[in-house]
Amino acid sequence: MAQSQPRGLFTKEFIILNIIFLFAAAVMALFFQFQHYLKSLPISPAWFGFLIGADSLASFVLQPVFAVRLNGENGRRWIVIALIIMAAALCAYSFAFDLASLVAVRIVHGAAFVCLVSALMAMLVMYIPLEKSGQAFGFISVVRLLPYSIIPPVVGLIGDKPADFRHILVIGGLVMLLLPAVILGVKSAAPAGASDPKGARATGMRDLFINLKDRKVAALLVVQLLLYSSYTIVFFFLKEYARGRGIENPGFFFTVATAAMIGVRVAGSTFFDRFNKAVITGASLAGLAACYLALGYVANSGAFYTLALFSGLGWGIVMPVVVALIFDVSAPRLRSMNLNLSLLTMQGGFFVGPFAGGLLVSGGGYRALFIFTACLSLFASGLVWVIFKRRES
Repeated sequence: MAQSQPRGLFTKEFIILNIIFLFAAAVMALFFQFQHYLKSLPISPAWFGFLIGADSLASFVLQPVFAVRLNGENGRRWIVIALIIMAAALCAYSFAFDLASLVAVRIVHGAAFVCLVSALMAMLVMYIPLEKSGQAFGFISVVRLLPYSIIPPVVGLIGDKPADFRHILVIGGLVMLLLPAVILGVKSAAPAGASDPKGARATGMRDLFINLKDRKVAALLVVQLLLYSSYTIVFFFLKEYARGRGIENPGFFFTVATAAMIGVRVAGSTFFDRFNKAVITGASLAGLAACYLALGYVANSGAFYTLALFSGLGWGIVMPVVVALIFDVSAPRLRSMNLNLSLLTMQGGFFVGPFAGGLLVSGGGYRALFIFTACLSLFASGLVWVIFKRRES
């Protein structure tokens, strides 16, 4: 019997799904100035942090459901549904001016985004060859990052008035309505030689609990939660901290970091599959812990932007590699489920990080915050070393 030829990664379907992901990420990047917009509304600043993270709340309830229900066979239908709901939510911001209505819109928006990304992941797993998982998730993460390096400055040029922000969201909603036509180019059936020939068929809640008994899977999901909790703490609290230290243009930190993240993923994603991903993950998390700790003691702009470079390199390596590692250690029929659970822990980090960070800043100051952040990353690194060394021995 002739052996099947190795499948390429950049198929038509893989590219189309990433194009949709690119536009979804671009819409989320529009909210870079959301805090500024909130200041124009009759809402207490005490609620700003909750409103910023409110879209992630939907993922806590919906992501586990999507993880066991969405698959390659029904993913296309749910992508279309999610795009329509997201378009409606983006337009609804123009009519939400009080706390209750804005919370409702944020949760609906977040639910649609979670559904969209979950369905995209359920379909993407059919088109990722196991031997190219590192390259695949490196590429996907670049797709996710690109809008965050382009959209904020472009939106700033358009205008920063409240009406400008609402108009931009309406335009984003209209773009979402054009994307259902794009998904028609992706088949619901699994391709020949797929890593899961059944198209990542849905599994039940019983399989979810059985799956979480796998120590490697459970540990990596915890690592993902800690990784993004520490990342969001830096993202949301760095600006005010840097200003207090007399550092000019602190927003440039993430310009440098994002450039490093994209650069290392473009240049190094093909190498992620050639080395031990557990070692890469543990070492990167340990390096990030050192960066976080140093941020708490930074004294000048030169050191500040140097840390931006090294933090970006660390994030650029570990974020796609830990997802690729989850993909690799999962049973084929559970890959879609586990990738969606990884999205759940990522969204959890976007809520837990700002929430914990706010408490720490008010109680212990910024230095305590960055020491805590370093401890999160160091604990995640140790967890990777312990669980994989134990399983290998």
